[in-house]
Amino acid sequence: MEFANVWQKNGYISQVRVAEKEDSSAITQLLRRASYVHIHADWRLPAEWLGTPGFVVLPEPDYEKENGRSPINNFLLPRTGLRGCLAATADPPPSAWVRVAAVGESRDMLAAMLARVSGFLRETAVTELCWLATRTWPDAWLPDLGFFQANAIETYMKDDVWLPEVTAVPNLTIRPAELADMAALERIEKAAFEPMWRHSAETFELASHQALCFDVAELNGEIMAFQLSTRTDRGAHLVRLTIDPRVQRQGIGSAILDHAIRTYHRLGLRQVSLNTQIDNISSQFLYKKFGFQATGQHFPVWLLPL
Repeated sequence: MEFANVWQKNGYISQVRVAEKEDSSAITQLLRRASYVHIHADWRLPAEWLGTPGFVVLPEPDYEKENGRSPINNFLLPRTGLRGCLAATADPPPSAWVRVAAVGESRDMLAAMLARVSGFLRETAVTELCWLATRTWPDAWLPDLGFFQANAIETYMKDDVWLPEVTAVPNLTIRPAELADMAALERIEKAAFEPMWRHSAETFELASHQALCFDVAELNGEIMAFQLSTRTDRGAHLVRLTIDPRVQRQGIGSAILDHAIRTYHRLGLRQVSLNTQIDNISSQFLYKKFGFQATGQHFPVWLLPL
């Protein structure tokens, strides 16, 4: 079903408005209690997007004023002042991701908020809206809202200290990333990935403050690869490993991954996890070389053309 057909007669659309700073407490309550919740905020807090056109809410109506009684579903969903919220951001365009979504009742509520946000995104040169479904409920709703499954993320794990023999790469230096490197990392992302998978320099700067280790690999003095890792409850998580396409298959990926895992070991961390696209065969080959094994856990990636 086309997305436009879903929301064209949607009675909730006129009620949707931009989220404001004053909505912060109500949004927090909604995210805790709503039946359907999605959070994919990466390195930011949802409150950071309040006041932007990409963050909208669906207020609860004044039932007592309009009908002289409270709705039955208030017993199921305690009154928060909001029935839904949705935030989507592009970092960078032309792809945007749904970062926060919560509704207490129906698909039509989600459709109304998506309609409002999609209109704003089109005005900012965004051409596609993506949704990483870490819970199962979006899988039943998103196809009817115009989304199609564009890919899926698969989790890999490694829980030992074994490492393969890695051949040294001449003139390659691995060092900690610096703030001055962020623009170069954005350039590598743009060269290596299609729009939906790219991160911006601003995102990497935010990530640097929460990183377990964050390294760049310089070949003849030019940054050609990087890795970003965070700590988990049980070990380390390799968040990002990106190699400039000009120097792929030259051993740089193995070198920087080996360096990262040795850093984990020095910190007393043995278990390592990572996520990669199911169609990223070259990355899977590298990870399997280092003893990572697929866990069988998949998360669908949905896409709505705008």
